[in-house]
Amino acid sequence: MSSFTNLLITYFRDYNIWFLSILIMLGSVGIPTGACLIVLASGAFAYAGEFNIVVLFLQIWFFSCIGDIISYILWKLLGHKFLNKSLRLRTYFHPKIIKAQDYLEKHGKGTVFFTRFLISAMGPFVNAAAGIVEYKLVTFTLFIALGDLLWSCMYLGLGYWFGDSWESIVPIVTQVAEFFTCITILVISIYFFIKTIRSNKKNVNTK
Repeated sequence: MSSFTNLLITYFRDYNIWFLSILIMLGSVGIPTGACLIVLASGAFAYAGEFNIVVLFLQIWFFSCIGDIISYILWKLLGHKFLNKSLRLRTYFHPKIIKAQDYLEKHGKGTVFFTRFLISAMGPFVNAAAGIVEYKLVTFTLFIALGDLLWSCMYLGLGYWFGDSWESIVPIVTQVAEFFTCITILVISIYFFIKTIRSNKKNVNTK
């Protein structure tokens, strides 16, 4: 592990869940904090008896949900103000916002759910998109709660399961997360590429 990760673990052991909650919430708005690895480590510390695993799980789940909701609200309140500051920005992003709105209306539930745990690197981007297009907060909250539940179980459970050997699985967990992120980006790119081609064909046929 890097010296930065070791430093985060030291702070976590000193300040417990309050420090971890800050890492989790900052990660929800797109700041890379290494929260996943600290949650993994916290599971191992719970195995060693330093924390109550049930209480720790509930705390991590709670702050994960709060972080995602805060991210959503921030983008909902500030996103349009930011874009409206510049005509160039508004012109550039407006078609993309319309596409994001259409996509979330059709696939929003699954997208919000799976970007909590399976492809968590995409989570902050989905939070931003959902906030800007004003996706239904009740639906958003429900599916982040379900997704964050699995995220908390997965990382905390892995740390608890491997106990003192938790550091040995860090490279595997990191590589798996990167793999799923790359596959998702590829699938989304192919989806929009095919959709664009079909749209162009329809426009040609209607002329």
